[in-house]
Amino acid sequence: MKRHLRSLQCSVARNRYGFTLVELLVVIAIIGILVALLLPAVQAAREAARRAQCVNNVKQIGIAMHLYHDAKKVLPGGAVSCCWGTWANELLPFLEEGNLAGTWAGGAYSSAANAAFMQTRVHVYTCPSDMPNAPTITLGVPMCNYNYAANYGNTVYGQHTFQGVPFLGAPFGNIEDYQGTGADRYNARPYLGQIPFKRISDGLSKTLLVSELIQGQGNDLRGRIVGFADGGAFTAWNTPNPSLPDIMPAGLCFAPPNEPNNPPCATQNATSATNNPRYLASRSRHPGGVNSLMSDGAVAFYSDSISLQPWRALSTTHGEDIASE
Repeated sequence: MKRHLRSLQCSVARNRYGFTLVELLVVIAIIGILVALLLPAVQAAREAARRAQCVNNVKQIGIAMHLYHDAKKVLPGGAVSCCWGTWANELLPFLEEGNLAGTWAGGAYSSAANAAFMQTRVHVYTCPSDMPNAPTITLGVPMCNYNYAANYGNTVYGQHTFQGVPFLGAPFGNIEDYQGTGADRYNARPYLGQIPFKRISDGLSKTLLVSELIQGQGNDLRGRIVGFADGGAFTAWNTPNPSLPDIMPAGLCFAPPNEPNNPPCATQNATSATNNPRYLASRSRHPGGVNSLMSDGAVAFYSDSISLQPWRALSTTHGEDIASE
């Protein structure tokens, strides 16, 4: 009897079932589907967090702009000629970056005296959705690109009538009418001066101050907003994230396929105060649009699908036009 029981127990043990190959494949397929469903949700959550940080950056810039205006009764100047400082330099003390601002040696941003300053990344100027880059094109040392640009109006960097469209004012422009050599001898950077809020007659809630840029990769200087005028300004000539190219001075932007992660660009130099056709469009790596700062300090997200005329209307200070989507 005992022998028969042991035989039965052994028989039961030998008949115990495991997973078949088909069952394993089905389980693996189900896990794969669940992972495929989960990953986009995780990526979307991460992008939502990055976008929230970007909104916070823009908000901090807005607070600093208002603190600057409270102290000096004007907004910071867009730039001093091409290379002697920008609004982003002037704003640093109002962003609790006074120590860094104190290391700015003055003169051209590209001077050796400013190398350490230019290599120090200001995180509030950096969108976490983008890829931080520091081109070495100027001094052979990495100098940081950033993600937020001043509003130079509805036409081009030269702030003049362009292809029949009149320039209707901007919150930022150059504050020094520099007469130098090369392109500067043509007075290609017109003097606009520093603008007080009271001159924004279109309304503070209807006028852009700052919007996003994508940092140029490689030795592309789009996004070099500190020190360098051409990298730190956008215009509303094109809508956000256009397929049309930005226009930069020769040698300062590099389009795909040379730099596959860069937005499209073409190059053209200014020849006079009324022929300065360069411009950067507002761009971001957020899906669907860009974060922008209004003159009243509010932060808005503008869709890539916004119509051109309302977008241009948002960029003007005295256009007396309708700024809506």
